[in-house]
Amino acid sequence: MKKITILLISTFFIAGCKTVLQERISLETIKEVKSKTASLEQKQQILLQFKELNGYFLKNNVKLLHEINFFTISSLNKLNKILSVAKTMTNTINIPDFDKNVVIVAATKPSKILNTIAMNKIYMIDNNMYVEYDIKSTKAQELGYFVLNVQVFEIEKPKAITNVCFIDSEKKMTVVPFGNRNMNSPSSISDMLKNYTGIYKGTFPTADCGGEIFTELNLKSNYTYTLKQKYLATSSRIFESSGKWLPSEDLYSFTLNNNEDLMFYFANKDMIEKLNNAGEKINSGLYKLKK
Repeated sequence: MKKITILLISTFFIAGCKTVLQERISLETIKEVKSKTASLEQKQQILLQFKELNGYFLKNNVKLLHEINFFTISSLNKLNKILSVAKTMTNTINIPDFDKNVVIVAATKPSKILNTIAMNKIYMIDNNMYVEYDIKSTKAQELGYFVLNVQVFEIEKPKAITNVCFIDSEKKMTVVPFGNRNMNSPSSISDMLKNYTGIYKGTFPTADCGGEIFTELNLKSNYTYTLKQKYLATSSRIFESSGKWLPSEDLYSFTLNNNEDLMFYFANKDMIEKLNNAGEKINSGLYKLKK
C-alpha cells in the first residue's frame, strides 16, 4: 500500500492576500457520494492506518470561507501554495513524496478558543475516502490572540481516490475532490469507462507550425487504444499506433503507453485536451479532441 499524508492545519492568523479557495465539486457528485454514504453499514469498509506528523502551517494566502475548510494537495507545487514548513532546532520535518503520498488540509477559521480536530476513523468505500472526525474545544480561558490547531496525519493510500469525504460527529459531510479533479471529471471508474471512452477526433498543430495533423484517438473501455495521425499538408504521411492507456489515480487525466508526451485530461464527457509533459494544461485551445 502507498501512503497518503493528511495535514490538519491551523496556526497564528496573519492578514494578507488570500488567493486559495476550497476546491469545488459538482452537485451530481455530491449527491452520488451521499447516496452511497446512506448505506455505509451495508458496504465493505477498508480501514486505513494513520499516524500523526508535525511541522506545517497554513499560509496567509489561503481564504477560509467556512468554519472548517478542506483542501487536497497532489503536488509539491500546490503544497508550496498552501503550506509552509515550521522548522525549529528540535523537530524533523517529513516532506511528502508525491509519487507515493498525497496531502489533505483541514483548517478552521481563526479563533481565540483553542480547537482540536480528532481523527476517529479513516476508510475507503469504492473510490472514495471517508474521514470521520470531531472538533473539541478546550475549557480554558479565552486566548488573547487568534490561533488554530496544527495536526498532521500520514495514511496508507489505495490505488485510486476520486473524492475525500469528511464526516463530523453529527454526520454532516463535506466532499472535496481529490488531486486535480474538476467538476467535469469522471465520478468513478465505472463512470469513466462507460461515459468517457469512445472515438475522439480533431487537429493538432505540427511541431514546426507548418501545418496540421488530423488526429483520431479510439479510447476503449478495456484500457486499450488506437491512434491515427495524418499530416494534412502531405496526405501520404499517416501514422498508426496502439497500446494501453492508464488513468491517473484521481481519474482527472490519462497517458498512452505511460508516455509523458502523450497525456490528456478529461475536459468533459465529450472532449479531451492534451497536457504538456509536466501534466499541466497547455491553454492554447489548439490541442482538443472531440467525440
